[in-house]
Amino acid sequence: MAGRPTIFTPELGEQILALMAEGLSLAAAAGECDIHRQRVYEWAEQHPDFGELVALAKSKRQAFLERRLLTAAEGPVVTSTIFALKNAGQGDWRDKVENEHSGSVTYEKVTRTIFDPKAQG
Repeated sequence: MAGRPTIFTPELGEQILALMAEGLSLAAAAGECDIHRQRVYEWAEQHPDFGELVALAKSKRQAFLERRLLTAAEGPVVTSTIFALKNAGQGDWRDKVENEHSGSVTYEKVTRTIFDPKAQG
């Protein structure tokens, strides 16, 4: 099989899990392990146990961020944590947009008279 040899080890999943449990994003945790985020996705697809650890790591990161939000005072930490949660926990944290239309709508019918020379007598 041609190509560069893989540096994958099952322990990388544990490292990513530990880093994300401290609040790092997947990209940052991968960088700390000297790999690219895309490589993590590829390995998660190729190695189901590794994929499970990455999924757990994402949940651990969300738990870290939620705890930080619960204990934070007002200010930039709250704002940045909410922003991070909207990206990290999209199923649980998102802006909900509701549009409500009330009142009446009036339509005007426009009638045009077209000149028809045949209609002239």
